[in-house]
Amino acid sequence: MSKCKLDVSHPKFHSISGAPGPAFDAGIKELQAKVARDHQLSNFFPQPMPGYPQYEKKVWKWDFEPAGNKSYTRKGWRLYAYVPDPNSPEPILAQAFLAYDKSDQPTGNPAKYLADVLKEFLASTVDIKATPDKFRRMGGPNDQTVSLCYECFETIISADHSEADIAESAHECPKSD
Repeated sequence: MSKCKLDVSHPKFHSISGAPGPAFDAGIKELQAKVARDHQLSNFFPQPMPGYPQYEKKVWKWDFEPAGNKSYTRKGWRLYAYVPDPNSPEPILAQAFLAYDKSDQPTGNPAKYLADVLKEFLASTVDIKATPDKFRRMGGPNDQTVSLCYECFETIISADHSEADIAESAHECPKSD
């Protein structure tokens, strides 16, 4: 049994087939329960990603059926999830990023379409907070590190980079009157 945790809570997980309703949510819950028991028995397939080796075996797809949406031949909806580490210990984490009714399936190269959607999804999961540099470091005499504070223009002389890190973090600019 290969257990999997299908996470559908990310705000960028979306459906290209319009706004999902209660039947869609019920279908997703049923799929989550199935993959928690054994993802290989739940219409699981790794999506081939030719041309995108960084995503090979990391994009998984499941076919599922929203509650009340019956088909005699096949399940009508598809869900894609990103699996950062397919060989991780169970339960394997799968982060859902896209779902759609198969009648709304995108045309063209599926690997390219999925890679584009996945890049946007992964970019939204990284929260980069840029902080401006407060110090400028320069080489000093005797292999010392000289740090110049951009706020008060005070210089700090340190023996090496690790000592400079400590000195810069402890530095407090003098208050101007």
